[in-house]
Amino acid sequence: MFDMGFGADHEITERAARYDRSLIRRLLGFLVPYRRAISWSMVLAVITTVADLLQPYLIKVAIDSGIRAHDPHRLSLACIEFLVMLALYWAMSYGNNWLLTRTGNRVLRDIRDAMFRKLTDLSMDFYDREPIGRIISKLASDVSALNEILTQGLVTTVRDAFKLVGIVIAMAFLSWKLALVVLILGPLLVYGARQFARYSRPAYRNVRRAIAEVNSTLAENIVGMKTVQAFSREETNFHQFRGVNRNNYGSLMGANRYHCTILPTVDLMDALTVTSLLAAGGALVLTTGATDITVGTVTAFLLYVSKFYEPIRDLSMRFDVLQAALAAGERITDLLDEEPAVQDAADAETLPPVQGLVRFEHVSFGYVPGQPVLSDLCFEARPGDRIALVGRTGAGKSTLIRLLSRFYDVDSGRITVDGHDVRSVTQTSLRSQMAVVLQEPFLFTGTLRDNITLGKPGASEEEVIAASQAVGLHALVQALDDGYDSYIEERGRNLSVGQRQLVALARALLADPRILILDEATANVDTATELRLQAALDRLMQGRTSFVIAHRLSTVRHATQILVMEHGQIQERGTHDELVAANGRYAELYRLGLTLEEEERAAETAPAA
Repeated sequence: MFDMGFGADHEITERAARYDRSLIRRLLGFLVPYRRAISWSMVLAVITTVADLLQPYLIKVAIDSGIRAHDPHRLSLACIEFLVMLALYWAMSYGNNWLLTRTGNRVLRDIRDAMFRKLTDLSMDFYDREPIGRIISKLASDVSALNEILTQGLVTTVRDAFKLVGIVIAMAFLSWKLALVVLILGPLLVYGARQFARYSRPAYRNVRRAIAEVNSTLAENIVGMKTVQAFSREETNFHQFRGVNRNNYGSLMGANRYHCTILPTVDLMDALTVTSLLAAGGALVLTTGATDITVGTVTAFLLYVSKFYEPIRDLSMRFDVLQAALAAGERITDLLDEEPAVQDAADAETLPPVQGLVRFEHVSFGYVPGQPVLSDLCFEARPGDRIALVGRTGAGKSTLIRLLSRFYDVDSGRITVDGHDVRSVTQTSLRSQMAVVLQEPFLFTGTLRDNITLGKPGASEEEVIAASQAVGLHALVQALDDGYDSYIEERGRNLSVGQRQLVALARALLADPRILILDEATANVDTATELRLQAALDRLMQGRTSFVIAHRLSTVRHATQILVMEHGQIQERGTHDELVAANGRYAELYRLGLTLEEEERAAETAPAA
């Protein structure tokens, strides 16, 4: 039984070691573009080490050949040589540190670029399951944790290893007997390092997870602060955050137990080695009369022992950093390994300019396997049609347009645009001929012009003004001090809801899409603003195939075709007049003069029968 347990534990350790080596090799791949700078840094590190190791030997020469031999010329020469080594050490260390700092910042820049590129490539299902705070944590704190291992950690580890070898050779050259006293503690150091690696890695992995959880909770509460205060959730959310923060504190303290053990242990071994050297050196001189062990030799050995434990101390601290970096590296590579659920086919073609003929042919889809959201959906939208989608929340309206935009792929059936299956063309060419106006339009920090030209960056001033005039935005812009150069704050918070929506409409019109998607575009505005927006929407939809999601039935009266959806299926279809005449679900809502939201709210508050 004991053999089986030991074998299983050994197998797990070996597997973890192989994974670590693979992870390190992959992370070091980010250094490949900077291999020349890294090579020069290693050269400087070797020169620095040589200059450092010669200093104790020059002190020995100064003591034995200068002071004890009463030779002032040799003493002066040794002092000059020592000063030269100090100057060389300073110059090479400065150059090496500057080179590593520059390389390190470039590597971090490249990693963040690669991660952001991956984030822009990933499909919507990734953002459905991954909290924003965790994503930000990976790009911020996790990337920063890699700096040590990818730059200074690599070169200084090589330098320290070279330094250790050089010290051992120098000590053996001076006195192999005293060198054995130092080296006899080596196996203890190796054993301690292996034990540290074995037990500390899970602790540092927990730290990275806990930090991500703190960031996620923080981001969620900051974004939702209005809701927090509106429902008087300040105390409740504070206690929730405090629990997450205390978990982070516990994880940090768990890792610190290992961190705090390193330096005292190395310092203890340093002191034991010095004591052993003094005892062994004294015994050799007193009992055997050894002539090769002089005052200068013992002094040099004591200095070499100090330098011997410097790289060990540095390596121990770096080993501590390495565990944190590997834990962060796991999370980063996990992100980089994510594959988009929606990808262009290997033979995907560029979608040519389209007229806007859209067909849903027996489309079924579910976000979770076995839980369909849309079932056997069939309909056609001809160029210039206005398709209105109405139904309760969860009926599948937004899912339908997400499939059309190919944010998700259908489970069965197909969607075609001018006869092209959307899965057979590139996503870029498909979406470049579409525009989406959401219920809460997103405006980026920058100028008003930047936000309007988002879909057409090279648009001229005349085009921007024409698009703005068409949707009724230009008059509002003229009232601003800086006009189209007015600064838009984060998420457009310095504009009203109606103004943000007009900017979104101007943006869509300027992009000149053949297919237009309006997702609750007037849901969050008052009646007066809705009337102004409705006129802008009418101009925007003119001549385009439009899909309009709306709860307010007043916004869909002039639709070419209204699709009434229930449970992922089309229950009714037709024009406003046809559906009213059919005396079905749509007609019932229209006669009551209710919006679907109001009807849902009334049903929820009605007393039980």
